[in-house]
Amino acid sequence: MDLDAIGHNVGILRERTRSAHLMAVVKGNAYGHGLLETARTALAAGADWLGTAQLSEALALRRAGITAPILAWLYLATTSGGAMAEAVGNDVDISLGSPAQLEVVAGIASGLGRTAFIHLELDSGLSRGGARREDWPALVAAARAAELSGSVTVRGVWTHLAWADVPAHPANTAAVAEFEEAVREAFDAGLAPTLRHVASSANILARPEFHFDMVRAGLAMYGLSPAEHMDPADYGLRPALSVTAPVVLVKHVPAGTGVSYEHRAITHESRYLGLIPLGYADGIPKGISGSSVVMVGGQRVPVIGKVCMDQFMVDLGHETSVRVGETALLFGDPAAGAASADDWGAAINSHGDEVINRIAPRLQRVYTHGR
Repeated sequence: MDLDAIGHNVGILRERTRSAHLMAVVKGNAYGHGLLETARTALAAGADWLGTAQLSEALALRRAGITAPILAWLYLATTSGGAMAEAVGNDVDISLGSPAQLEVVAGIASGLGRTAFIHLELDSGLSRGGARREDWPALVAAARAAELSGSVTVRGVWTHLAWADVPAHPANTAAVAEFEEAVREAFDAGLAPTLRHVASSANILARPEFHFDMVRAGLAMYGLSPAEHMDPADYGLRPALSVTAPVVLVKHVPAGTGVSYEHRAITHESRYLGLIPLGYADGIPKGISGSSVVMVGGQRVPVIGKVCMDQFMVDLGHETSVRVGETALLFGDPAAGAASADDWGAAINSHGDEVINRIAPRLQRVYTHGR
């Protein structure tokens, strides 16, 4: 984990936005990069908000002494309190998408003698969290009543675009127009949110008119492509994560040798195979078999045979200088010749986002500054 790369990327995104605020999204253990290390690095580099999906992530940040504003948006709202009470008591902003959620959060805040800071979420087409357009007036009215009671303050209004990873899609323009109308309704009802936020990574880079008061940086902060047609290097972004492992065995096999389970791969001529001590228990996708994405001995070599739970094999060719103990670079910075996490994602008909979030906790994390 190259923390300087994360800081560098935050700086670039900060320069590209007209927004007053930049949220570093650190959900999912900061996309596999490490929650606390990434959060601290992003804040030092110019981010002034943190975003998490789960309340547990937000609370881990607070327990670690991080005082920056945090927004959490995925939770089960129950009157029993628990994590929600701890979140409200520790000034974690809460996203709300229904009057029922609002009632629970307002009740918990009142019981604590606190004011909960909330962000109202509009469902602008994703059909996920947030209030649909026809339900928005009821949510706004309930939020205004709760504000008057002193239990909540509406700090933000936000949405996440269904076509967030296709910035030029016309549905984005329509969704943002709907969002602006929803914001007007909120103000007309007496609310005064200071943070309107819509843009995630791809739209930070491509649609400055969507930036409003705050932008939410996710994939781009980690140096990955937020959209299929976007090369992070074109924007000066660097991948922060690389995965390496030692070659623990090199063996010569004759033509006609079956490799791994079910002999899905059979050598057509004599080959050298290298054994890599990582497998699907570590987050290596089975679908990577056959792809030349691993760098060993200065060249890309293909994964051969099925990926096993704790190990997989690479085809080193009919001649090789690779020796036991050499480092295999699975993915990292393309500038160094490595396959990127996005290359791995493409090889399994997915995205680099899925690949980096697969990396298992049992892999040792090493944090560095600079290459």
